Amino acid sequence: MSKLDNLHKLGQSTWLNYMRHHYITSGELRQAIANGIQGVTANAAVFAQTILQYDDYDEAINRLMLEGTPYRQIHEWLMMDDARLVADLLHEVYEASNSWDGYVSLEMDPSLAASATKTAATAKHMLHGMDRANAMVEIPATLEGCEAIRSLTADCESLNITHIFTVTDFERAAQAYIAGLELLLISNSMWRVMPTAVASFSVSAVDAAIDPVLRAKDAPELCGKTGIALAKLLYQRYRQIFSGPRWAQLARYNARPLRPKWTRITPQDPSLPLTHYVNALIGSETVVTFTLDTLAAFEESGNVALTLTQDIGSAEAHLEQLAKAGVDLDDIVHKLQAEHLAKAEAQYQALIEAVAQRSFALGMAA
Repeated sequence: MSKLDNLHKLGQSTWLNYMRHHYITSGELRQAIANGIQGVTANAAVFAQTILQYDDYDEAINRLMLEGTPYRQIHEWLMMDDARLVADLLHEVYEASNSWDGYVSLEMDPSLAASATKTAATAKHMLHGMDRANAMVEIPATLEGCEAIRSLTADCESLNITHIFTVTDFERAAQAYIAGLELLLISNSMWRVMPTAVASFSVSAVDAAIDPVLRAKDAPELCGKTGIALAKLLYQRYRQIFSGPRWAQLARYNARPLRPKWTRITPQDPSLPLTHYVNALIGSETVVTFTLDTLAAFEESGNVALTLTQDIGSAEAHLEQLAKAGVDLDDIVHKLQAEHLAKAEAQYQALIEAVAQRSFALGMAA
């Protein structure tokens, strides 16, 4: 039995943040699913790198070019085609888990994040294009994004809510999700399967922003701990929100809670082991999103034990220590959402440019 199976027994789902055409068609993804991977998220940077450095997509790009498909639409077709393949491979997981897991999740153009209407419309377009019940799209937990979350959930769409860096971000997304479920049940209480959503909290990104400040303030002993502390407190808030009379009314209709999903779990501090965050955030009704490297490291040396609900007092004390050290945690983490959205937008534009470069190279070669 693999360590991933042991995580499943503790109630934690295990997804993979890696999608590349060759990885899908070579049988490697099928084997990863057999070994315990239960979901897949895509990454624009991986797509761009693959397009520029490998021939995975050359045939499809050439065909789409000859058909007259605009450059700015080719990448979307490639992503949706891969997503359909992945969704089909994950379908057994989707069925066996009663649609709790088994999802493929695609990133949308982050430049749309400032408009709730454009975000919701593009999400519907991409979900229609993937044409699979076990498909998700990523919606950022901005104010506008939460408006889209509410309307998409009311339309029974499953979502991966991203760019969560604070407990406040999670609370805002959770309230939008619950409001959407309430609207769904008002309009139609006969859905066979309720939508599923996950809330992606970027763990290592928090420490990457906080730790340089701590070192500058001569407090290196506090490094590498803030992301874990915030994740543990977010989980406590999750348990509070998804309980009580309001949630019980929705749960009667088999509504699913907005599960926390731990993402960006590769430590950016090279002195930390690759399993640093995974080992500390194991708990029921959560998802951990592995990279290929963290997955291999966890299978080799990870510790399987319920840790997410342990040492909550220490997590609270850590945040108090930050304040005593003169670190303005709220100011730093609240800037992360905008910074990472800008970075994601640049990566997405780089993907579009990669398609243009590859198309030109293929045209020259012909």
